Amino acid sequence: MVPMALGLGDGGEQNAPLGRAVIGGLLLATVATLFFVPAFFSFIHAASSADASASRVALPQAALPSNSMNSMRLRSNCL
Repeated sequence: MVPMALGLGDGGEQNAPLGRAVIGGLLLATVATLFFVPAFFSFIHAASSADASASRVALPQAALPSNSMNSMRLRSNCL
């Protein structure tokens, strides 16, 4: 691609823009894949976890389910 982008050889002036576009596209795609995509997903993940933690509501102790063994012990002590 580099010789094509430099326009070397017969008719190189015609192929040089294509070579430059290919090299630029490869470089841009590589940079986007390595830096921008992970940063974007990290931002989205942080935003979604912040929304999830804000929507959690603390339940009172009475609303929590009790252990079945503890409830059986309580019933047997009452008899």
